[in-house]
Amino acid sequence: MGWIKIQAIGHLARESLLFSIPKLISDLMISKRAILIIISAVLCISVSAQKQWNQFRGPEGMGVALDKAEYPVILKQQENQIWTIDLNTGVSSPVIWEDMIFLTSHRKDTFETVAINRQSGELIWQKEVIADKVQRFHPISSAAAPSVVTNGKEVISYFGSYGLLCYNMQGDLLWERKLPIERNMYGVSVSPIIYKNQLVFSRDSDEMSYIETINIATGETIWRTDRPNYNGNWATPGFHRTEDKDEILVYGVFSMKSYDFNTGEELWTLPKLTDEPATTPLSYHGLIYVTTYNMKSNPEVLGLPTYDSLLGLYDKNENKQLNFEEIKENTSILSRYDADGEGDHPLPGFFRGLDKDRDGELTREEYQKVVDWIDSFGWSNALIALKPPVDNGGLPEIVWEYEYGVPECPSPLIKDGLAYMVKNGGIVTCLDAASGELKYKEELSAGGPYYASPVCADGKIYLTSGRGVITVLEEGGNFKVLAENNLNERIQATPALVDGKVYVRTHKGLSAYGVVK
Repeated sequence: MGWIKIQAIGHLARESLLFSIPKLISDLMISKRAILIIISAVLCISVSAQKQWNQFRGPEGMGVALDKAEYPVILKQQENQIWTIDLNTGVSSPVIWEDMIFLTSHRKDTFETVAINRQSGELIWQKEVIADKVQRFHPISSAAAPSVVTNGKEVISYFGSYGLLCYNMQGDLLWERKLPIERNMYGVSVSPIIYKNQLVFSRDSDEMSYIETINIATGETIWRTDRPNYNGNWATPGFHRTEDKDEILVYGVFSMKSYDFNTGEELWTLPKLTDEPATTPLSYHGLIYVTTYNMKSNPEVLGLPTYDSLLGLYDKNENKQLNFEEIKENTSILSRYDADGEGDHPLPGFFRGLDKDRDGELTREEYQKVVDWIDSFGWSNALIALKPPVDNGGLPEIVWEYEYGVPECPSPLIKDGLAYMVKNGGIVTCLDAASGELKYKEELSAGGPYYASPVCADGKIYLTSGRGVITVLEEGGNFKVLAENNLNERIQATPALVDGKVYVRTHKGLSAYGVVK
């Protein structure tokens, strides 16, 4: 009967299981009928296990569907939309286990964890909690930004305004952990994830920063490691496996750190990265991939006026200083220009944050500090491929870096030896993952901002713009557009791919698309 290789994807990490059927027969002395039953059961488990998109960006956070189903090129309401359901506001991505889809949403001070039937689109259950106060978040984001994570038994959601919540598959609350509001510039977007059936939870804020692993069944902390000097983090952690250890990759302001999964020990640091980390680090064939995006190297997206120009606008008493009594409460002197036709996006509250001595005035010296801070950024834009150091505490080896077409929010996609990126304006780049050799760099006709990460299934890559256009590319080193689908809705959440269906969360709700037979 030979060798049968079965790919099994469960709540543990992705593993390859090899079964020698002849040896099994001889060792256990069981019948051929029993062997067939065993093979059938294992194959059923394997197929069932592939119907998962169990966390942000799917299995292992790689953005790649595991099944071999045929996936649609066309995504249109009249042609192949299977169902749609309205939802409250939120930008969390759909998470799937078997026939259940999980999402989060919120309305005012009420936060919802929602379960939806994957086949029919009907609501199964909706659980609500009320926050004492709603966290500050960026206008393009939401107070319900982190994605749910599940292992098929427990469902964990996280709200920066409330804390961690753990439900069973029927929606019963198993445990909760209320947490202080996580304060940072843009709000919370880091998703909890599961690795080897432990919850990995990263939390960087102005008050307290740490990484911990949690027993999913009880909610108890297994270990916790503080992260001093990390006051912001919008990047979901990644993982890197070696022969002797499993590493958690946590991307924080200005650097990425590796921690031992079993102990929480800090292993190494990659310095000189962006102060606004938003992309998930990836591990592929022994290398680690991380992007760094700095506004300073992109003058088209950063508007920083001179101090003298601000005096001309706001210095009513002409004392050559900027006093808060002269400036409106929510005025921002720093704006983000998306270079996408979406206009100017001021950063609320940024002005007062520059007043370090809290005397109600912004001096020329204080303003110069932010200018120097921006000028101090070590990296420009780059996708970096690196090897971890052999010895703990050493510096990683930079294998290659590519400085063009680097996204701010979307994480890279790596599939079959190729790395793909998409950035604002619809610039898509494909590189050889081992060498960094450019395969192509092209501009999609669907411009605008890009927040969702690229995902892949059935030889197709799905690129989702913030304006609601999903471009489908053919996988491979040659640029080929298969279709452009305008859903005419704002989209920030990364789609989920399971069982030949594409699940898209828009500002209005969730829709499923399939292949028309």
